[in-house]
Amino acid sequence: MQALADKVWANPNFHAAARRLQQAWLAHDIGVGHHDRPALEEIVRVVQASAILACSKAADHREQAYRAMTSAFDLYGASELPLDQATRVVLARLGNFPAMSTRPSIRDAMPALPASLITEELVVSDRRTITRRGRSVMLTHYQFGLWRRLAAGKRVAVAAPTSAGKSFVLQNFIATRMEETDPQTIVYIVPTRALIAQVSADVRKLLIPDDGTSYGVDVITVPMETGQSLPKRAIYVLTQERLRMMLSAHPTFHAQIIIVDEAHSVGDGARGVLLQWTVDDLLQRLPTAQLLFASPSIRNLDVFGRMFNLDDMATVPSGDPTVAQNFLVAAFDDAEAGDLTVRFVEPTGTLTEIGRLALRRRSVTRVEKLVNLALSLGHRASNIVYANGAGDAEHIALEIASRLDRPPTPQRQALAQLAAETVHWSYALVTCAKKGVAFHYSNMPTQIRTAVEEAVARGDIDYLVCTTTLLQGVNLPAKNLFICRPEKGDRVPLESVDFWNLVGRAGRLMKEFQGNIFLIEYDHWREKPLDQPRDATVIPAIEAGLLQKGTDLLRVVEQPETQRRENDHVDAVFGRLLHEHFSGALSRMLSRIPSYGDATPDSLALQRAIAEAAVDITLPTSVLRISPNISPHRQQALYRALRLQAENGPATAMALVPKHPNHRDAYQSYADILEICHKTIEGRPDTSRLHRFLALIAVFWMRGRPLPQIVQNQLRRNSDRDRREIIRDTLELVEKRVRYQCVRLFSCYGAVLAEVLQDVNLPDIAKTLPSIPLFLELGASDKTTLSLMSNGLSRATATRLTPRAPSRDLGPEDAMNWLRQAPVETYRLPALLLGEVLEIRGDKAAVTPNDTDR
Repeated sequence: MQALADKVWANPNFHAAARRLQQAWLAHDIGVGHHDRPALEEIVRVVQASAILACSKAADHREQAYRAMTSAFDLYGASELPLDQATRVVLARLGNFPAMSTRPSIRDAMPALPASLITEELVVSDRRTITRRGRSVMLTHYQFGLWRRLAAGKRVAVAAPTSAGKSFVLQNFIATRMEETDPQTIVYIVPTRALIAQVSADVRKLLIPDDGTSYGVDVITVPMETGQSLPKRAIYVLTQERLRMMLSAHPTFHAQIIIVDEAHSVGDGARGVLLQWTVDDLLQRLPTAQLLFASPSIRNLDVFGRMFNLDDMATVPSGDPTVAQNFLVAAFDDAEAGDLTVRFVEPTGTLTEIGRLALRRRSVTRVEKLVNLALSLGHRASNIVYANGAGDAEHIALEIASRLDRPPTPQRQALAQLAAETVHWSYALVTCAKKGVAFHYSNMPTQIRTAVEEAVARGDIDYLVCTTTLLQGVNLPAKNLFICRPEKGDRVPLESVDFWNLVGRAGRLMKEFQGNIFLIEYDHWREKPLDQPRDATVIPAIEAGLLQKGTDLLRVVEQPETQRRENDHVDAVFGRLLHEHFSGALSRMLSRIPSYGDATPDSLALQRAIAEAAVDITLPTSVLRISPNISPHRQQALYRALRLQAENGPATAMALVPKHPNHRDAYQSYADILEICHKTIEGRPDTSRLHRFLALIAVFWMRGRPLPQIVQNQLRRNSDRDRREIIRDTLELVEKRVRYQCVRLFSCYGAVLAEVLQDVNLPDIAKTLPSIPLFLELGASDKTTLSLMSNGLSRATATRLTPRAPSRDLGPEDAMNWLRQAPVETYRLPALLLGEVLEIRGDKAAVTPNDTDR
C-alpha cells in the first residue's frame, strides 16, 4: 500500500486536480472570487487517490488525503456521489474518528458501506477504542498511543498541536485513575489562573458519574493553609506559584501523578526556574511518581528527561492535526477604497490567487484592515482577531461592535451584566458583549475570562479579539483567524513558536474540517513565520540563565550590594544554584548542562563565586526556596534588618508580624512591611511612596472589596484620564502589583521573619503569622470565603455569598454543605454567577441564560 501511495503522490495529475479542488473550496468557503468546480469524473479520481494516500505513513500524504476528501464533500455533498461514505472511509484510515461527527451524514454513513469497508473500519476502530464508564470512546492514532503509555504507568513527554486532542486524553486518564478507590493525589500544573479555571471545570465534569453519585474526589485549585488536613483522594490544579505555597505549608504533601501542561514554560525566566524546582521537589518526595509533560510542537522532547535526570522518559512527538489549516494572504491593492486580493499559500510556499474583494471602506491602518476584513469574511462564523496588547484588543473589539447592528440576546446581556458588576459599568466589555464581541487578555479577572471562554464555546460570542494570553493553553478554536503584523510585549514581532501555537486555534474539531488563517499585508511583516520551523527548541530557564545571562549572574553572585535592577530570572538561577551548592550537588547539576559543564572556565568561576557567597548566607535553604525569584543576598539583608529589630524584645518583634487584613491597623502594618521590602529587596529610594499606595490596595483586595469599588476609586483619583485606560491600569495593578509582586514580597518577608523569630527564641510569635501571601493571591481573608473558593467558586461569587453564610469561619466541607442547601436563587446574583453556584453544587436544574431563549 505504501508503494501504491508513493505512486499516486508522484503523479502530477493528482496534485493538479487536488489544487483545483482546494481553490474551488476556498473560493466557496470564504466567498471570494469564483473557481469552477472540478468535474465529477475528476472528483472520483481524487477520492480514489485520497483513499490510498490515507493509508500512507507519510504525513504530507495523509494531510493531502484529508484536505482533498473533506473539500470534495463540503463542495458536492452526497447528492450525486456517495461522498459521505467515502469521507468516512478516509477519516477511518487516517484514524481521525472524532472528525466523523463534523457532519451528520458522515457520522451515520457506516450502514451504507460495503461489508469489506465496514469490517476494515471496525478492525481499525477496535484497536483505537477505550472504555470510559462502560462506554466506548474512539481515539485517534496519536491519542491512543498516548493513552496506552499513560495507562501502562509510563513517564511521558508529549508534543502535539492544539487540535491533536491531548488534553482530552490527559483529563480522561485522570478521571479513570480516580474511579479506583485507592488513596491517590494528582497534581496538574498549569501556567496561568485562566487555565486553572478551565482545567478544573473540565475535570469536575468528568468526575460526575452518570448516576449522580460522587467518586469522593476533591478538585482543589487554591493552596491549603498549614494545619489543614489533606484529603486522601484529590486532584490539585495549580500554577507553580500556588504549588510552591502548598509544598511550603505541607512538608508531607506528595503526588502519585504529576502532569505539567504547557511544559515548554520551563523556559520562561524566573517562572520557568520555579516550575522546574517544584517538580524536582515533588520527585524528591515521591521518586516513583508518574510524570507527564505536555506541550505544543517541541523539537527536543528529550530535554525533560535530561533536566530531571530521568532515563525512563518516553517521548511522543507530534501527531496528525485533527483539523486542517489554510493560510490565506490578504494584500490590499487600494487601501483607501478597501480593494484587496486573497491568495492561498500552497504547501510549496507559492501563492495562488483565490479571488478579489472590494470592501468599499477605507482600510489604511492596521486596525481598519483587521476590522474590515473580519467583518467581511467572518460573517456567520466564529472568528479570532489577534491584537498587539490589551488596549489594542479593546479598541479593535469596540470598532467591530460598533459596526454590528444586532440586539443583545439574553446570553450576551448576561455576559455584559457580569462585566459591569465584576469590573465596572464603564468596562469596554459591557458594550462589546451585547453585540456578540469580546476580548481576552492577561489582566482580566479570571471570572470574566472564564465567562468569555464559555460564551465563545457556546457560540454567544462570534468575534473574539485576543492577545498572547490565548497562547497559554486556553482551548478556544474558531473557524477564522485574522492576523496583521503581530507583536508580543514591547513591539517585538511574534516569535515563530508563538505564531504556530496561535494558528493552531483555526478550525474547530467536530464543527468544521478546515480553518482559515488570514495573514493581512504579510509582505510588510517584520518576521516571516511561514518560513520558520513550526517546532521549537526548549531551553530550560536555568540553562538559559547560565548560557545567556552568565555575566549578569556572576555579578549578582559576587556583588550583593549592586544597584538593584529588575532581573528575577537571574535571581532565581542564583537561588537554585546556591541550593545545589548547599546540598553538594552543584557540580553534578552543571555537568548535565550541554555547552556548559562543570569544568569550563566560566563554570569554575561561577562555582567559586557561589562558594564564597555561601559563607555570608546563613539562611537555611528551606527559607530561601520559599522565594526562589529573590536573590539570596537580598533575603539575607532582609534577615539582618529584621533581626536587628527583633532583638529589642518581644514587643518590638511582635510589631513586625503582619496584621490580619481585618485588623484596624492592617494598612499601616502592610505599608511598613512593603517599605522595608522595597528598600532592602528592590533597592527603591527612601523617597518612594509606592509602599503606601500598594498597602491600601492590598487591604481593599484582601478584605474582599469588590473590584468595581477599587476601579471607581482609581477613576475618581484620575478623572482627567481616559476611563478605559484607567480600568486597564487598575486591572494590571491588581494582577501584577498585588497578586504577583506583593505576594512575592510578603512570602519572602514572612519566611525570613519566621526564621528570625526562631533564632531570637520567640517561636510562639512565629506561629501567629497570618497567611498574607494566600490572602493576596486569592483576594480574600475570611475563612468562609476562602473555603467557598477552595470548592471552585470564583472570588466574585464567593465574596457575594459570604455575608449570607451562617458564619465567616466555615471550613471547606461545612461551606459546601451550607451551599448545597442555601436558597441561592433568592440572592439576586447575576445570571452567570448563579449558574456557577448551581454547577458547583451539582444542581441538575441549573438555569443558564440559554434556557430563557429556547
